[in-house]
Amino acid sequence: MPAAKEQTTPPNLTFKQRVLKEVRGYAEAIAIAYVVITFGFNTVGVVGSSMQPNLDGGTQGGSLVTALLTGDRVFIPKYETWLRRMGVMPGYERGAVVVVREPANAPTAQERDRRPFFIKRVIGVPGDRIRIEDGIVLVNGVAIDDGFIRDSGEITPDPIQFPLVEVDNGAISGLHVDFGRSRAGTAIPRLPTRLLPPAVPVNDPSVQLYYGELIDHLVLPPDTANTAVGVRAEVVLPEDRYWIMGDNRQISAGGSEDSRYFGSITQLSIAGRGSAVIWPPRRDGEWNWRALTPPDAFDAVPDDRR
Repeated sequence: MPAAKEQTTPPNLTFKQRVLKEVRGYAEAIAIAYVVITFGFNTVGVVGSSMQPNLDGGTQGGSLVTALLTGDRVFIPKYETWLRRMGVMPGYERGAVVVVREPANAPTAQERDRRPFFIKRVIGVPGDRIRIEDGIVLVNGVAIDDGFIRDSGEITPDPIQFPLVEVDNGAISGLHVDFGRSRAGTAIPRLPTRLLPPAVPVNDPSVQLYYGELIDHLVLPPDTANTAVGVRAEVVLPEDRYWIMGDNRQISAGGSEDSRYFGSITQLSIAGRGSAVIWPPRRDGEWNWRALTPPDAFDAVPDDRR
């Protein structure tokens, strides 16, 4: 008869050994999750109305948890972010949806001690020329068809003019912008529409806070008079700077706080590209799963960066 298999019994572990074994299991799981989230992929919930009508920010007026549960959830391939930072992949393209760390000079950042991530759309890439006329964004001299915002009928972009400057002796001396005050007393930019507010000197503290870096990269039209007001300038994005905007550009509908209010951002502040909406699967009786590809309107922009 074959010999019976020898029975093996697990060794009796001490209490300390059992605790260490349990802790090690949790630590390994946390380490794996950290690697996946940092270098693999992540998902981000859309909160708020800044990307309407293309991304749903969930039930408004309730708790943050409610908004996260009811809003769209976006898939972020984090490996792309690291490949871009290493120079293996090219930079972000116009029209891409990106997750961004809130800039320190954003109006809302002035009133809280944290800087959360939010979702915006890349409008201009390094070297592009940007200006806004009657709410229409022009990139490298081409007006971007905003049908991807207007066609649903939910959002009508405000007729903002930006940047409008005052010129004195051939140099930019002021920016046509008004500043309101929040309840906490924080200066909040109010961009001109069809009424031209007086120019605020470029050395004004509020102008420097929100637009100091931007003013250094404005160019004037070649036919600008030596002294003039209401001059339409253009922002020329320097190396490694991006212009971002939300799709909701209507203040009365909870419009976006974006580069119009805090200037361009660095690539390092972009945490990743939103590649798809993965949750909820259905919304308003229709499938909600979809890829987040740049709108066709951005194909018309010439790549004449300088």
